[in-house]
Amino acid sequence: MKSDDSNLMQAGTQESVDQLNASFYGQFPFPWRPMKFNYLLDPDFQTLMLNQNLGDWQHRRLTPRMKIWVAGCGTNQAVITALNFPQASVVGSDLSKESLELGESTAQELGVKNLELRCESINHAPYTEEFDYIICTGVIHHNADPAATLEKLSAALKHGGVMELMVYNRYERLPTTAFQKAIRLLSGKPQTVDYEADLLRAKKIASEVKLKNFATLTQSSIDSYPDCLLADLLIQPVENSYTVESFEALGARCNLEMLYPCYDMFDKDMKTISWNMTFTDAELQRTYDALPDIERWQVTNHLLFERSPQLWFYFQRKDSDRRRKDEKQICEEFLQTRFVRTSALERSFIRQSDGHYKPSERNFSYPVSAPERSLHKLLELVDGQRTMGEIFEAVGMEKSFQQVNYARLQLSTTAFSYLKAVAGGEARDHAEGVEQVRRKMEESKLKKFRTIQPKAVLLTPDGD
Repeated sequence: MKSDDSNLMQAGTQESVDQLNASFYGQFPFPWRPMKFNYLLDPDFQTLMLNQNLGDWQHRRLTPRMKIWVAGCGTNQAVITALNFPQASVVGSDLSKESLELGESTAQELGVKNLELRCESINHAPYTEEFDYIICTGVIHHNADPAATLEKLSAALKHGGVMELMVYNRYERLPTTAFQKAIRLLSGKPQTVDYEADLLRAKKIASEVKLKNFATLTQSSIDSYPDCLLADLLIQPVENSYTVESFEALGARCNLEMLYPCYDMFDKDMKTISWNMTFTDAELQRTYDALPDIERWQVTNHLLFERSPQLWFYFQRKDSDRRRKDEKQICEEFLQTRFVRTSALERSFIRQSDGHYKPSERNFSYPVSAPERSLHKLLELVDGQRTMGEIFEAVGMEKSFQQVNYARLQLSTTAFSYLKAVAGGEARDHAEGVEQVRRKMEESKLKKFRTIQPKAVLLTPDGD
């Protein structure tokens, strides 16, 4: 159904919109090639953190050798996914042959072997209960009927699988959606498209009319940004957007249950990582915290408006054999869990002046940055023996839902992967391993000391 808060002036049938998108992203393959691709030497690390995002402290929900579908992969999302999950089997689908050709050439340069790219429409995908994990970000909202597209994704998901899904936040997207509609009207031919002419016109307007949700778009930035970014932002031919409420309802129509927010790199950079608000009034905070997860996130979406995080969430099938836990239960389990600090190494493929990628010469410790300062004491006391609840007590930190959830997000998720949950036996093994390393270091120091040969010292009568 066409509405004022969506850009659907050219939305006809699913097939016609598929053709529009194939043409658009054929002309503007998105996104552009990055300066580098990062990957971790530990092949299980990202799977482990993904499970922790889902509140699975036993790391059993998804396995390293899972089958993944990146639906609407663009030029590099499937490549990044294959690097992050090197033991998984990854399928990337897209309408744009040009985007897939760029992805294929990048995968070959990086030596990626666990990826298959397919030129196909999600709307005609033949998959039935085939994938453990489906990633579809920034895709279904560019379709004529997003529900019909999402039903295809839902059918492709295994009963116990997980879907990572992102759609545009209606409150954040209103200015750009309106801009796109104005461009369509200015073209004078709303049923046909001249993307080159539209982009040129959009650049001229954007340098004078400031988009509220894209304040950095100035004449100088317009000249420096890739055309594919500006085109995707300003002249995309079909665009829908959602609130938490309508997004959850869309999923429910397609046999999907909303799980939890996905803590993505964009919200991390914008410092809008949490869907939970804090208030100075204690009674207001109690009322807010008492709401079920989805209603609480709806309140956040309505109150923060365009400043709320992206609508990037995990879903599972309604008929999944796994019962959904709410965030409060996940936080209670977080307090009962023992953790060890993660230790991972990261390497990069860096784009050279000739456009090709070359491996970095050395490894880097991961995560690169330090955790938020208020959580340093918690992190210092993590030893694999004490539960997180015991560590909270040791540092005198309040065990409120807001405080515990903040620590969980900032220490044990993909965006902030400082801690790894361990089971009882694993914790003992870790402690024994740490003790063995300490003993070896002491023995090495002692051995080195014993090999030092004494030197004769000549003393003069005056002591000089």
